[in-house]
Amino acid sequence: MLPNIGDKVSAVHNGITMVGTVTDWRCKYGTDIQFTVKLDVPVKYRWRDEPIYTVLITDKEIMV
Repeated sequence: MLPNIGDKVSAVHNGITMVGTVTDWRCKYGTDIQFTVKLDVPVKYRWRDEPIYTVLITDKEIMV
């Protein structure tokens, strides 16, 4: 089951487990669904200096 806007989700994105709220979604190329997720706790990637507050995840990265 796919989340709706406003739902809490947890996902693994780039090897990091994160929790946040779905703020938007889109269909990429007609078949791949992507969600914009505002994170509860920002993450830092080693290739970026600043914390990340919003990520774009696919439906396959969402954990049930």
